Amino acid sequence: MPEKACSTCHLLTTGNVCSRCKTQTLSDDFTGLVIIFDPEGSGIAKVMKIKEKGRYALKVR
Repeated sequence: MPEKACSTCHLLTTGNVCSRCKTQTLSDDFTGLVIIFDPEGSGIAKVMKIKEKGRYALKVR
């Protein structure tokens, strides 16, 4: 099953609902991938306002 990106929080998921923010606004049109292991120590996580570990899309259309 292909991954989709949440339009709200950019989390990548294979379901029909985002497991982080519980929205159904998912898109299969996204670019870039960032994997966050340490949200508190990551500069990218701070810029993207990510507070949980996971796989995220850089840009979601």
